Amino acid sequence: MPGANTIETSHMDDQGRAFLEAAMPHLDVVYRVARHTTRDHHHAEDLVQETYLRAFAAFGTHRGPSTKAWLVTICLNLARSQGRRRARRVVETAMPEPYEPEAPGVSVPEEALANIDRAAVSHALAHLPDEQRQAIVLMDLAGHSASEVAEMLGCPRNTVLSRAFRGRQRLASLLVEEDMKP
Repeated sequence: MPGANTIETSHMDDQGRAFLEAAMPHLDVVYRVARHTTRDHHHAEDLVQETYLRAFAAFGTHRGPSTKAWLVTICLNLARSQGRRRARRVVETAMPEPYEPEAPGVSVPEEALANIDRAAVSHALAHLPDEQRQAIVLMDLAGHSASEVAEMLGCPRNTVLSRAFRGRQRLASLLVEEDMKP
């Protein structure tokens, strides 16, 4: 079926096409930020969806130089708002989602060996304070500059650099501790 995995743009207006061209290349970065911010796959997907809905609604007023930074800022603001909302109510914790290997035909031991470091880093990242984790995720994983992260988080650039430095030190010590466990 043609167009089954693509977005059909023939019936869209110019603004819709412009939005897709500007925003869709950054979907993976926004998802990565949402995933590390929410620590839950399902909440991250919802957060990305809401981010893109809000971005589409406000796309006509977007004038910034970086669409990626704008999308990540929307995502972080939504995550903060949802976090405040969740803090006010009781929420059941979801069962962890079973891991499914991405590449078909790869044996389980090969997949486990390929993901040992990634799992250890993700586990260690989850144990960092929120400010340090956000600085590391936005700078090291999403590829933003310290100035862009400072603008997204609403704090000075040196604060972001300090959080990233302390977070990296703590991340390294957590990874060393993880390696020392029997």
